[in-house]
Amino acid sequence: TQADIIDISVDRPIMRETTALGAAIVAGFVVDVWREFDEIKEINKEDRTIFKPQISKEASDTMYKKWVKAVEMSKGWLDSEDSTKGS
Repeated sequence: TQADIIDISVDRPIMRETTALGAAIVAGFVVDVWREFDEIKEINKEDRTIFKPQISKEASDTMYKKWVKAVEMSKGWLDSEDSTKGS
């Protein structure tokens, strides 16, 4: 899991559309549904899944290095002309 690769716990809410939730919360502040951040502390807190690292630090470091290498290898595979053409 991601928790294994980054060697920290990952907290995933049941409602995964967090961008939409954030937009809704901002809109709620704009129209005075909420006035203080304390009022929204409990939003999206139920039924969360916590993923904890399950592998050794050494194994995590190895996985992370491979992930970094994969990201580096994927850079530049599109020409600037390709990225402007759309799909």
